[in-house]
Amino acid sequence: MLGQSAKQRAPWEGRVALGQEIVSVETSDPPVATLTFADGYKATFDFQRLLDTGKVFAPLRDPDFFRTAHPGSGGRSLEWRTADGDEIDLCADALRMEAEGIWDPVTTEWKV
Repeated sequence: MLGQSAKQRAPWEGRVALGQEIVSVETSDPPVATLTFADGYKATFDFQRLLDTGKVFAPLRDPDFFRTAHPGSGGRSLEWRTADGDEIDLCADALRMEAEGIWDPVTTEWKV
């Protein structure tokens, strides 16, 4: 039909809005963190998979460093800052999609 877009919807459209904002982070039991998003949604993540992959996440293996997690970039990410000033960060949108069961970061697959 004329006038209709042939563009397919992205897997998150209508399920999670982009622009998620993390307002608080609780890290009482590393590598587990509970995030609270601006709309009040809470999600708990076990980040052991990150600690087991690559050296970029190696600093997170230190429980004291892991506990320094905080909302970064105005809440648009979960962030850690190293003593050298480097950042380790994870996208708030991707974390919310993972929590909602839309995105699987291990298989890198969208769930319908």
